[in-house]
Amino acid sequence: MPEPPRPSPAVPGGLDGGWLGEQFRRQRTLWRGLLLPGFSAPLWLDVPLELILGHDPRHLVGTLLGIGLPWLAVAMLRRGRRGDTNRAAVIMGAAAGLTAGLAAGMPALTALLLGGGAWLGTRLLYDGAFVEAEPLLPPPEPPAEPAAIAEARARLARIRAAAARLSDRRLQGVAGAMAGVLDDLAQRPDRLPLARRFLNVHLDGLERITRRLEAGATPPDTLPALLAELERTAQELREHLRREETEALEVQVRVLSDRLRQEGYG
Repeated sequence: MPEPPRPSPAVPGGLDGGWLGEQFRRQRTLWRGLLLPGFSAPLWLDVPLELILGHDPRHLVGTLLGIGLPWLAVAMLRRGRRGDTNRAAVIMGAAAGLTAGLAAGMPALTALLLGGGAWLGTRLLYDGAFVEAEPLLPPPEPPAEPAAIAEARARLARIRAAAARLSDRRLQGVAGAMAGVLDDLAQRPDRLPLARRFLNVHLDGLERITRRLEAGATPPDTLPALLAELERTAQELREHLRREETEALEVQVRVLSDRLRQEGYG
């Protein structure tokens, strides 16, 4: 009887090419740029000598710049924005040139050549090593509100502050209803002419009432009914604005449906 074929040994999970490539990319990202400070490792030995025996502070400054600037280049590389590789290379060139000129006391031309070599070496080492991303654009600023709405909001804010000082819930209720009207108008500024007269009458009246109450006037018996009427009117205006939007949407839906039927899609 023939022996059944033996199953081929399974490839251990996680050892395929894709996994290895992903691990390599992660490690490269983790260690990105850390080779640069390694070039300045010998300078660490020079720091205590300069502190103890050094007579020229320029040598110590050059040594510290040679140690610190490569870490700035590392941070630039890790940011990963477009152009950061060249910026990191410029920083490395500056570090090499300043260290050679200040710490080692080399002539200016020699320091310049060493700085250029450091810049070129960094470019050769990291150009194309990772994909640089475009810098994030700031979010667009929200469109400015129409001047009439902004002015009405400022007046209403003063009324609400006065209502809070007076601890008058009726005034706060009317102001809240009018704030809702302003929010609706801010979404659809084209409806502003419809509510302009309402805003002027209500705001003027509410401002006058608030000023009198803050001046110490005794509220008449008819004031609660008037404030309730103002709040009701504001809510009715909001409902009217929303009803107009609903009707406009229904018209658009009907027109689009008729167009689709005419084109043979409905």
